[in-house]
Amino acid sequence: MTKTILMVGLLAAITILLVPQAVSANQDIHNDVSVWDSDVPIDVLTGIYPIGGSGQIDGHFVVDTTTKKDTAIQVALRAQDRFVGPIESMKNIYLASPGESDPGLATWNFDWSVDMGSEFLENQLGKDLTSQNLRDFSAIIEITDNNGNSKELDFALFPFPAGPIVLSQSSQNIGFDFIGLPIDSDVYDIALTISNAKGKTIAESEIKVVVTDEVPEDGKINICHKDKKTINVSVNAIKSHLKHGDTIGACTS
Repeated sequence: MTKTILMVGLLAAITILLVPQAVSANQDIHNDVSVWDSDVPIDVLTGIYPIGGSGQIDGHFVVDTTTKKDTAIQVALRAQDRFVGPIESMKNIYLASPGESDPGLATWNFDWSVDMGSEFLENQLGKDLTSQNLRDFSAIIEITDNNGNSKELDFALFPFPAGPIVLSQSSQNIGFDFIGLPIDSDVYDIALTISNAKGKTIAESEIKVVVTDEVPEDGKINICHKDKKTINVSVNAIKSHLKHGDTIGACTS
């Protein structure tokens, strides 16, 4: 599978059993988004900025769809293996391989989709919608790792052409220059939040990417505790262990 990276104007598998992280009751797991198709063309006049590239596969997104009267907003995040396809998750946790896919780039991408009421979302929901403009909302992606590194991506600063933004999708890598996070951390938390003019959160998707070759047993992963004792913990507890100097994987000595 080949991919071109699209960022609006334009910066353009492992099947496992894991103990789930708590997810908002509004979020759906393993879902398709309204559209995720490399053949959908960009339409600047109507504000359609689809994924682009080639060979993209829908599915395995953590999706939050908010509807109110004749409007709807859908946001979604997932992780995928670069040049391969979506990573299956349990709840909103994705297990990705360590290392590099290209020099300085992680083996995995994070994908986002924001649909403010496109014809694609109309078809998915089976109802007519009055589309909204993403420019009228605050849209933020926040990425943090277990080593205290963080990056905030503000859609208002993206180089969109003039006009409305109704559909925005992209597949990005934490190693890309405009993000610039280290690719050798063990855990990444990624959140996509849409807020209104009053600062109220309208829709939100959150995922956790655990980077390890460790094979889970009974829904848990080995951690080498700082006292050199191997313990078996749920993925949801990994980040707190790493803050205290533990490392993913069994102790070797």
